[in-house]
Amino acid sequence: MSDASDATERNDTVKAAAPRTVRQWVVMRGGSMDLRVGEGILPEAASTLRSSAGRPHSCLLVHEERTPEDVVRTLHDNLCASGFAVSAATFDADGCDLATASRFCSLLGDARTTSDDVVVAVGGYETLSVASFACSSWCGGVPLAEVPLDLASAVVAATTPRALDASGLPRMLSQDATARFTFIDLDLVAADPACEESRLAFALMAQTAMCDSDRSFGQLWDVADQLAAGDREALAEQVKNTLKSRGKVSSATSAALRQSLEFGTTFAGALRSIAPEVSASTALADGMRFASRLAVVLESLPVDDMLAVDELLERLGLDTTRETVDPAELVARIRSERLLRTNRFMLAVPRALGRVRLSVMSDETMTEHATAWCASRPA
Repeated sequence: MSDASDATERNDTVKAAAPRTVRQWVVMRGGSMDLRVGEGILPEAASTLRSSAGRPHSCLLVHEERTPEDVVRTLHDNLCASGFAVSAATFDADGCDLATASRFCSLLGDARTTSDDVVVAVGGYETLSVASFACSSWCGGVPLAEVPLDLASAVVAATTPRALDASGLPRMLSQDATARFTFIDLDLVAADPACEESRLAFALMAQTAMCDSDRSFGQLWDVADQLAAGDREALAEQVKNTLKSRGKVSSATSAALRQSLEFGTTFAGALRSIAPEVSASTALADGMRFASRLAVVLESLPVDDMLAVDELLERLGLDTTRETVDPAELVARIRSERLLRTNRFMLAVPRALGRVRLSVMSDETMTEHATAWCASRPA
């Protein structure tokens, strides 16, 4: 009886120690993506790809130079063991434009990649975005599996790849998400929750929740303290929820819903163009704070909801800008950012927790609000 109890206890210990993989099908335009999140999950990536491919063919494994050697080795060896003929190449995106995409296509050509093969890309946001752009068109489309190297890239790369720069202008060639698989290994991406990559990921989670639904906002609200404390289980679940929400919003048939992901980004880009020392996470958080206050002025958002946004960002450890900024220059940069891609001066502002829409902004409202925001910077 004692031996049986000991065996049961040992089995329970093994189960508890085994990494739990969180899986989610993420809806995207024209298809869906198989998302897997967990600790130490990279060894299972090859078997997942083999099951999808049926009879395995060639696989091009592209990784940034900073990728840990054990990660490259694990992926390479397991892909080979699963029957793939693996070619490996190093690729660092020194930009996010057509020239960089062309360099990636050269790797596809050198490896003689076809639409029956698989590409596994390991890297950050720009590398994964370039890979998505190239693979979506190569031979009519090559299945792409992404392995992000940082938490912020894990949150956005698969569902909202970065638009490519063109003609000297930033982010002009937009693209739909095309990744078929995303493997997010928390042992690889989950750094200190106080580091910049984690804070930017938290800001993107808040942005996504505000654009999706009040339920998504409530889910993030409930786990905010756990995320800030570095709880891995809560992080895996929230990453899954964020990608599910971001895929739904970015692939919506409604243009108004897709455009809601502009929430906070226009302000963040304008602010960093004036004060590049401001971190991306702080700029995006302040963009959401700024837009929420604009919504109160426009009487589209209750004050209590604005305060809820403030509290969520604070609980996630997202600070506010302390740099001195000229309000006239800030407004000019915001206008320039928006009018680069549209003839109407509109900003994404919340109508409720979980609902964001573009609203027309008058010059008077923007100037008054920007002046007040700049004057309120903490010392």
